[in-house]
Amino acid sequence: MRKKLNPAEGVALGGATRSRLELPPERAFVVQLATHAELPRRVVARVEHVTSGQVAHVASARALISFMAAVLRRGRNRDTG
Repeated sequence: MRKKLNPAEGVALGGATRSRLELPPERAFVVQLATHAELPRRVVARVEHVTSGQVAHVASARALISFMAAVLRRGRNRDTG
């Protein structure tokens, strides 16, 4: 049986609870989907890292994840370097 999602909770997170979920602003992204995107088969989107303002236009889920990982990696390197 699938867990019914509460719109305020968003995606079901397995055993994670809100109190244990950490959402730091430096890890926040805005993803804007084009009207002709057909998820999950066809991704057409603009993604922006909230705190740095870095932007990418992506045409696949792989490109979306790759951009996000690269931004977070650069931020981590800046913090440690």
